[in-house]
Amino acid sequence: MNSPSPSSTDTGAGAGAMTSIRLIAQREINTRTRTKSFLISTVALMAVIVIGLIVWKAFSGGGTDTERVGLTGPQTSLSTGIEAAGKAAGTPVDVVSVDTAEQARTRVDSGDLDAAVVVTPTGSYTLISKDGLSESLSSVLPTSIQQTNLAAVLAQRGVDAASLPAPAITTVQTQPTSADKGQRIVIALVGSMLLIMAIMLGGNMIAVGVVEEKTSRIVELLLATVTPLHLMWGKIVGIGVVALGQVIVLGATALIAGAATGMLTIAGTAVGMFAATLVWFLLGFVFFATLYAAAGALVSRQEELGSTIMPLTVLSMAVMYAGIFGVQALDSTFIKVLTWIPPFSAVLMPIRIATGDTDFVQIVVSLVLMLAACAIATWIAARIYQRSILRTGSRVKWSEALSMAR
Repeated sequence: MNSPSPSSTDTGAGAGAMTSIRLIAQREINTRTRTKSFLISTVALMAVIVIGLIVWKAFSGGGTDTERVGLTGPQTSLSTGIEAAGKAAGTPVDVVSVDTAEQARTRVDSGDLDAAVVVTPTGSYTLISKDGLSESLSSVLPTSIQQTNLAAVLAQRGVDAASLPAPAITTVQTQPTSADKGQRIVIALVGSMLLIMAIMLGGNMIAVGVVEEKTSRIVELLLATVTPLHLMWGKIVGIGVVALGQVIVLGATALIAGAATGMLTIAGTAVGMFAATLVWFLLGFVFFATLYAAAGALVSRQEELGSTIMPLTVLSMAVMYAGIFGVQALDSTFIKVLTWIPPFSAVLMPIRIATGDTDFVQIVVSLVLMLAACAIATWIAARIYQRSILRTGSRVKWSEALSMAR
């Protein structure tokens, strides 16, 4: 009788491993998604997203802060018209006199003025802003100029306004920015927050599930039919699918609600940025999920789990704060360096992609580094899990666990 060839044996072993992982993953998916707590939390988060976007839209429609607008030349009537139009629009406007166009540009660039109106020698107007006129000024200034110009010409010529040419208005930005930049940043930040939520909730589910199986001795029955590594990966894949599915549902809810409220106006950009964020989400989740599985294998009681996962909780919180505060200081050396370092790159890189503050080389290199970090974390976690899953008694410290993984 012919013995099976090595290749067919390897294929059979590989198929058996995939089957074991798939069955365990299906068990985790069915168990997690049918719990009332999961369904209630998902619906509650969807409601929070929709309500939050509606409230954000309602309160971002217009502010009461005074806008400072510079004006060159003796344009008393225009100054009065701008202030009156601002008052009518619900946004106070303070018009200040500026001597020259260059001075107007300098004061706008420094932030002393929100915008400036420069009257050219030919009688046309140039609107100067730093990175785009605010929503209120983009309406107030052109309307005021048109009305003032119309009144002046009517007084001089006594003709019908419909026959008059509209004034030439040119808008200049000293620091141009893309129209959808803000939307892309919001999507990246929301994706980063969802990643942290998935890590905190999904990671804890993995760790708690491992401890529950050890405490109830179910793990001994499972290991009679599957290997420890297959059991670990089945649990990670199953809970990972649940976490990813929840993120996709919440992300889709945010995109739909954002489009409905007008907060997201460029659908292609929104979907593309969301897809890029998902890639980093998967890498970040795999990095932490494997370590949480190892943490669960180190203890035998639920009471001991808190102190064991504390280093991972601190690290995930550091990643979250890096994203929150890093978006305000992307040009700082510290944030630039941190963007290359896993797992911080899982949060910071989508933000840098959103702002355009990166290039193709950095994206590829940071992606390779993150993949390497995931591989190392998986290797360490697998060795710890295999050597600790059947171990009972006192809690194993991380230092001891890492020495076992060598």
